[in-house]
Amino acid sequence: MTGSSVAGIITAVGVMITALGGFILAVGVLIPILRNSRALRSEVKEVHTMVNQQHTDLVRRVSTLTRALTKAGVEIPEDQAAPQDPI
Repeated sequence: MTGSSVAGIITAVGVMITALGGFILAVGVLIPILRNSRALRSEVKEVHTMVNQQHTDLVRRVSTLTRALTKAGVEIPEDQAAPQDPI
C-alpha cells in the first residue's frame, strides 16, 4: 500500500467515526425532545378544552342576558364585534 492509500483509509475511518458520533448525539438529543413534545401537546389540548368551554359558557350567558333585557323592553346595542356594513 502506498502512503496516500493509508492516509485515505485513515481519513475515511475518521469521517465514519465522526459521522457515527454525530448520529448518536442527534438521536440522544432527539428522543428527549420528542418526549417533551408529547407532554406539551397533552397540556395544550387541556388548555384548549378549558378555553373552549369558557367561551361556550360566555356565549350562553350573553344570550340569556340579551333575552332577559329584550323581554324587559331594554334596547340592546348593536354587537360591536359583528362585521359592519360599509358606508
